[in-house]
Amino acid sequence: MINMSVIKAFLVSPLKWLRVTVAVIFFIGIAYAFLHHIPAWNVPNMTGGGEGVEDSFSLARWQLVPSVLGTLSGAAVSAVILGVLLLLTLLFGRVYCSFICPLGILQDIVFRIRRWLAPKRFLKFSRPVPWMRYGVLALLAACCVTGLAGLSLNWLDPYSIFGRIMYVLAWPAAIWSNNLLAADSSSADLVQMDYFPAAFPVLLASAGMLGLVAVMSAWKGRLYCNTVCPVGTFLGLLSRISLFRLGFDPASCKKCGKCVKSCKAQCLNLKEYKIDSSRCVACYDCVRSCSEGGIRYRWFTRVRQQIPAQKKKVPPASAPSSSAAVPSIAGSSRRQFLEATAVGLAAAAFSGCRGDAARKLDPTQCVLPPGAGSLERFLDICTGCQMCVANCPTHVLQPSYLQLGLKGFMKPRMDFATKYCLYDCHRCAEVCPTGAIRRMPVTAERDTEGITKDTTRIAVARFYVCRCLVAREDMDCGACTEHCPTKALYTVPYIGRDGQEHRLPRLDPSLCIGCGACEHACPVTAERPEERECRNSCDLCEEKCEFGRRREMPPRALVVRAVNPQQKAVKKFEDKAVDPVGDADFPF
Repeated sequence: MINMSVIKAFLVSPLKWLRVTVAVIFFIGIAYAFLHHIPAWNVPNMTGGGEGVEDSFSLARWQLVPSVLGTLSGAAVSAVILGVLLLLTLLFGRVYCSFICPLGILQDIVFRIRRWLAPKRFLKFSRPVPWMRYGVLALLAACCVTGLAGLSLNWLDPYSIFGRIMYVLAWPAAIWSNNLLAADSSSADLVQMDYFPAAFPVLLASAGMLGLVAVMSAWKGRLYCNTVCPVGTFLGLLSRISLFRLGFDPASCKKCGKCVKSCKAQCLNLKEYKIDSSRCVACYDCVRSCSEGGIRYRWFTRVRQQIPAQKKKVPPASAPSSSAAVPSIAGSSRRQFLEATAVGLAAAAFSGCRGDAARKLDPTQCVLPPGAGSLERFLDICTGCQMCVANCPTHVLQPSYLQLGLKGFMKPRMDFATKYCLYDCHRCAEVCPTGAIRRMPVTAERDTEGITKDTTRIAVARFYVCRCLVAREDMDCGACTEHCPTKALYTVPYIGRDGQEHRLPRLDPSLCIGCGACEHACPVTAERPEERECRNSCDLCEEKCEFGRRREMPPRALVVRAVNPQQKAVKKFEDKAVDPVGDADFPF
């Protein structure tokens, strides 16, 4: 006769396979969203199945922090997703950490590899460390109150950490493998790609976070989630009041210890038949390991009823100090939490880097993607996940080092030395999961009243005639006017020093949107010694030269400077050609 407990365990064990299936979908889908622009990693492109999966980035919207920021930005989809995530947590506990979070899934992969390498090494139940968990959460809350949310989430958001690992570390390896295959392949689908290396501090920070997460995962499983990650701590607080919780069944439990050995969160107290729901990540490894059905989902009141009553230890009368120590232990974590909150508030107030985002920054180095709005708003909402950087078709978006200040570390900016922003592209807004880059129509028509992508002025170009080859070298050059998509640059007749007529560029700032095409196309790259000698006697500029007290002249004849906040530019519409003779025959 088949034991009924075995049947019950079999009916519950599919929970783990459900978790593994969903986790694989989210992990591969989000990783593919970062790498699908590389030909060798675009699976549909390599198999002839079409242009590629373009909607995998939508999985990033199911991350907790992006959904919160998207909700605060007014996105209805993000609000619905946030509601679903919170509802799942209130029903079943921290299912987000094992089902959806890519950094949590990465920790499970590392821990699984460690188990394969050391199968006889098991984790045991350990007491929680509340002062560490709630201290980090209090610090994050203090930063949000004092205006440093963008800085703190940049370092603590698990999805953003995973995104930087994918772009800064996995992206170069993927490009290297693609170029290696393209060199030995005759397929037209495989082309070599250029790699634009990130700044060394950016690389060091990403590698450091990966090393920290990997070491903590290999050592203690989900130690990072239950001590450092503020998302795990917040969801752990909600899990304490979840309606359905994993609990022991003392009647079925044989105390074999298999569940404790399989627990990666070290939250199973088999001696007292208790499961710390605030640390349990709902991986269901314990459910699968128990063949007796000793662990299962129960209504929260049933979990309490199933815990056997234990005899209270009465302290001896000769030691009254021990009874007085009990309330001090119970209140220690609360006091430590309040102390950590006070320290976090003091540190955030002492840092004093709020409100000065646009001051003391080089305007040529802090150009933001269209739709970012103001620099202050962008730095508060963007978490630096690198999704827009990985999906930019021209790779003009690059992670910043200190060009955007301390709050802008590893957040995207326009690097016109790399490329320029396409006039009819708004891919960065389509993939942004937090709403830091607002979505807007791409093309404006004559009757369009609102702002569109092609009328969003993110910067304004400035023309330095003293650096132009036409004025300096009497050469014929129109690279900037040919690349300008808004016709803000045009040419006028100019009599050079050689006595011949040339075409000198002129700039209409009202039509400029700051796409950077002119700066990228300008062939002037460096200052020559003879230019340094004659700069004080230069009379080419119509206005007073600003380089009289500077050592260096501008690197190019056209330099794009950011505007803050972003503005609406004028769009020049070309009239359609009209037949001058109507329907009559041609005069000849």
